[in-house]
Amino acid sequence: MAKAGLLILTSPLSQLKSLLPRVIEEASVVVSDTLYVCLQPAVQNPTLSSFIQPVSSTQEVKQFISGLYLSGSNVCHTLDIRVLLSHLCKDPSIDIFKPYSVKKEITVWMTDSTKLKDLWQVENVAFIKALQNAFTNISFDSKFHFINVGQEAHSSSIESSELLKTFPNVVVGGTFDRLHNGHKSLLTECCMRCDNKLTVGITDGERNKKKTLWELMEPFSDRKAAMANFVSDVKPSISLEPVQIFDPFGPTITDPDFQCIVVSEETKAGGGMVNEERKKRNFKELEMVVIDLVDDACRADDEEEKVSSSSKRKRLLGTLIKPLPSRPNLSKSPYRIAVTGGIASGKSNVCSELEKLGAKVINCDLLGHKAYDEGTAAYQAIVKEFGQKVVDEDGKINRKQLGAIVFADRANLDKLNSIVWPAIRQLAEEAIAQHKAGCEQNKRSKPAESRGS
Repeated sequence: MAKAGLLILTSPLSQLKSLLPRVIEEASVVVSDTLYVCLQPAVQNPTLSSFIQPVSSTQEVKQFISGLYLSGSNVCHTLDIRVLLSHLCKDPSIDIFKPYSVKKEITVWMTDSTKLKDLWQVENVAFIKALQNAFTNISFDSKFHFINVGQEAHSSSIESSELLKTFPNVVVGGTFDRLHNGHKSLLTECCMRCDNKLTVGITDGERNKKKTLWELMEPFSDRKAAMANFVSDVKPSISLEPVQIFDPFGPTITDPDFQCIVVSEETKAGGGMVNEERKKRNFKELEMVVIDLVDDACRADDEEEKVSSSSKRKRLLGTLIKPLPSRPNLSKSPYRIAVTGGIASGKSNVCSELEKLGAKVINCDLLGHKAYDEGTAAYQAIVKEFGQKVVDEDGKINRKQLGAIVFADRANLDKLNSIVWPAIRQLAEEAIAQHKAGCEQNKRSKPAESRGS
């Protein structure tokens, strides 16, 4: 399986639209990591010198690309799909195709065109050289895979559709955490609308703490790099300016030269707020382009209906997200796992699952009660510190009476914790040692049992 591949689609977009899930599924069997897609719906009689041509940047093309990212999320959300955009233009008759220099080496190419397949089979070496002229990072040893979408159409051009309105300077904002197909659809709209400079505001700081599981968000530098990598890959001709933002507006209320802002249905209200602020500063209002959200067919019941970074962060729960630190001073056996959390956070459920897998669970809440037992060092220290008034007639610590004392005075609570916590730690260590000894005894006894049988 190739890590990166190129898919050249030549069938009419209206014909391909319903076949996208099948096309992506077949491509995902051939490519494991990154799939570059080049749309060539106008090429019906390709030659070695003209099988990659400029394509009109229309509403239909834009909608098809959105559908492609949607299908990608539904069929194979782990596949990094990147639809190439530099050859999409207002007037293909005067625009000149400029070769792509994609980030990853392409080692397999695919197409739905029988004519391109025939060219490959008849003039293999010349065809690879022609591919390398169009895509500079394609391997000379690239393999070929044909994707059969049915009877090849014979229309001489792409379907008639309204050209996209474009602007010199476009702005967009978002978290861009763990870049997904929703982000790609948004950035694709920006790239198709932008003639010159694209400014991307990337949220950071306190603003991000309103997000679900913000603690698992990637650092700003990683989010910036992933966004820039995608944009420069699909449309290298664009001038990209990433900006770190800490408020809802970013550069939109300080730069009068923007003409367009791209938002989603979810952030449309924020676009309206931007224009209100621009009016206060006598800036021209931004034309607002609104895109649809990308539905997430793979979502769990507790996840958002759209493809979102929040859902991706939820899916990280229970996985190892960073290497374990080396602690040579700790015994390797038994391996210790600390389960912490507030009330009703799921500690008992986690411990129950670990116990099913064979783990020994030591409940520190129960050990805390044991630390108060009469005759223990902690018991004696508590009576010495707080007096006989916290002892019942039966000699046991009256936890209710003790609680009234310590929760009324933080200093008293700190004194109690300094007595009880070390005692719980000691009891836990004793329980761990006892468990370890039992495990070692079982290991020694098993061979003897086997010999006896």
